[in-house]
Amino acid sequence: MKKIITTTIGVLILAGTPKLFAQKDRKEILYREDARFKGSDLSTERAKQRILYSETSKVIKPTLFADLGETCTTPDGMALDKKGNLYLSVTNPTSFEKFGSKILIFDKNDKPITWFDQLPVHPVTKRVHPMGMEFGPDGNLYVVDNQCFARQSDASRLIRVIVKNGKPVNTEVLVEGFNFSDGLRWSKNRIYITDASFNKGEESGIYSFSLDELNKDKIVLDASNKEKYLISTFTLKPGTAKHSLGIDGIAFDKNGNLYGGSFGDGVITKIEFFNDGKVKSKKVVFDSDQLKCSDGFFYDESRNSIFIANYDNNSVHQLNLNTNTISLIWENENADGSDGQLDNPCETIIYKGKLLVVNYDTFEGVKNIGTDPFHTISSFDLEGLK
Repeated sequence: MKKIITTTIGVLILAGTPKLFAQKDRKEILYREDARFKGSDLSTERAKQRILYSETSKVIKPTLFADLGETCTTPDGMALDKKGNLYLSVTNPTSFEKFGSKILIFDKNDKPITWFDQLPVHPVTKRVHPMGMEFGPDGNLYVVDNQCFARQSDASRLIRVIVKNGKPVNTEVLVEGFNFSDGLRWSKNRIYITDASFNKGEESGIYSFSLDELNKDKIVLDASNKEKYLISTFTLKPGTAKHSLGIDGIAFDKNGNLYGGSFGDGVITKIEFFNDGKVKSKKVVFDSDQLKCSDGFFYDESRNSIFIANYDNNSVHQLNLNTNTISLIWENENADGSDGQLDNPCETIIYKGKLLVVNYDTFEGVKNIGTDPFHTISSFDLEGLK
């Protein structure tokens, strides 16, 4: 996800932590079909480009939604509860020893306040790094903990925060053994979690668990059982920069189809399911140098669109499923985010009718020439956007 230059940040480097150091200097190359599904009914199709990039778009200038303050050096995932309250995970990989990690909630005046700062630390690393999160059908909050930030491979976890009357009351570690767990979405009674990099580096995947499975004993992923929960794997394009991440942001449309974006090469894949939840088809629907990085995804049913954060390019895009086009909403060069401009955008969400985009701004990258003291969320007024 990030290109590291400074020695201080370099101490995080591991073979299992590619998201921290990805460069995106790519050539025009062809997509390599997922070998796991070759010759089967789940073979990746690429004979026809299903989504096109629109050269004309409505550009919307962002404004500042929130400056989170010095203790929130690395904001990441967002979630909405049934009442529409907004939550934000603060993962703090470079400042954990000083500030810890936490989950914020925004009050009625949209001011961030700490909602929960007692997520269970990993017994070995003594750290916890919340990233993607979403409320489940049971009303509890499900959070992925990325232990790669604690320099530990295959140790990332899924945590459930038990919620009563809007308050966190307890936590449970439900699954452990992911490598670079990142994105998380619920569909019906199943949770879907992206592992953006297996230890081999070029491969990534999506795991799925039913609520019933999560309510039983803790699941420990290993070589003997990973295939049981793994619904799809992905391989980065040949020539993609070393240490790049794969499948990252995911979202479900109103028909229950899953769309997933690859961080390292921008490729977007659509997965359809049978009624029993098993994978029916998997198709690459977008592969273009006009979108070289796909980070956070959020589906807006009112527009039948997915809003995509392009971390590397300091841009945000709309994937309109009515027109099957991707268009640019905003792009800027290096910025500190203090005026609402994008500063390594990582996650998107629709809140009170506006598009919010979290700015990760923790590591140097393609456009981000250095970190700064502003830790922000940008806001886009979508009035008139279809």
